[in-house]
Amino acid sequence: MNARELRQLAVGLQSGISPSRDTPQHAMVVDIVNVARETGAPQSRLLLLVADALDENEGLRREVTIAATAARHSAVVLSALPIATALASALFGVDAIGFLLTTPAGWVCLVMGVGATLAGWRWMAALRGRVATPALETGILVDCVAEVLSVTGLTPDAAELVASCARRWGVVHEWDDVCNIREIGRNTGIPVANLLRHRAAELRRTARFDVRGHIEELPGKLLIPLGVCLFPAFITLTVIPAVASMAEGFFRPSG
Repeated sequence: MNARELRQLAVGLQSGISPSRDTPQHAMVVDIVNVARETGAPQSRLLLLVADALDENEGLRREVTIAATAARHSAVVLSALPIATALASALFGVDAIGFLLTTPAGWVCLVMGVGATLAGWRWMAALRGRVATPALETGILVDCVAEVLSVTGLTPDAAELVASCARRWGVVHEWDDVCNIREIGRNTGIPVANLLRHRAAELRRTARFDVRGHIEELPGKLLIPLGVCLFPAFITLTVIPAVASMAEGFFRPSG
């Protein structure tokens, strides 16, 4: 489900409308609804938190795309320039294409240039792929428990249900945080729900700051494959064939 569908579901739940059986749902959404039904916590509030997380992750994906735009455009230019240069040089009698296609040295240049270009694109794609958005589940479990505690207590059965959600979502460390904060609340008398809300916000904020740090580093990292792979490929596919073709014409005996 996307953020818009989640918000529609949350509004429907606020109005007393049960979700359709045919509605495609994220497994986490099903777990949240089950926990809310079991404990009496407000379902709509929790679903809106998931919708906000989806919106934030989509915004981070757009930031990754924007950060990579300049390097990607440079890569497109360097990849297309050999063809344009070869066609332009042919107008001036420099047969760079013939050198690439008909001579052993040209075949070596062609293989090396195309290989370096493909390697550069794959390298850039790998660098972009390493900038992963935060897990959608980040902080949601802690917020879920906070909402439960704001309206009722956490019974042993409810605690086991939430713990099983933590295991399915891969956020067992968040359940440990919940247990620690509940212990602090029992010892100090501080309202646990507020502590949990602050902890959930801190978890999401930390995860997104980490991602934005990687986004800021991305343009500089993308310059490495441009310099190491794509620019040498341009030299191999453009400059060397043109110079070799001109030298061959210069040293060719006149008829």
